[in-house]
Amino acid sequence: MALEIKNIMQKQPIYMNENATVYDGAKKMSEANKGSILLGEPASLKGIITERNIIKAIAEGKKLDTSLGNVATKENLIFIHEDDSITKAAVLMGKHNIRHLIVKSSSGAVSGILSTRDLMRESQTLKELANVKNSDWFGSD
Repeated sequence: MALEIKNIMQKQPIYMNENATVYDGAKKMSEANKGSILLGEPASLKGIITERNIIKAIAEGKKLDTSLGNVATKENLIFIHEDDSITKAAVLMGKHNIRHLIVKSSSGAVSGILSTRDLMRESQTLKELANVKNSDWFGSD
């Protein structure tokens, strides 16, 4: 039986307002030891901020007082269902070249975040991924 996302995901993601600054987001990520923040609230998700978004913003010369909403990923967000398998999560991450998936419950509400770190913490995860056929890794690097 495949390991399900709900068993390894972060069940309490960090939420921040999109008007918070890049500095505030980076500080919150550091304090919580997290690699992503969701923008908005569970009932009204506006986007996601990841370490990559912050690095890219700084590399582009944006100031630390720039709002998170201006550097966030807000379109084409990638979701996974909490009852899906870790194999599906790994395939989605590889296909879209991302390290964080927004997790939804059966009701469609945001219920957490799944990161590549979450996958790697599970020894069972590695065993399951080792059994995935090459043809299942479509779109990955």
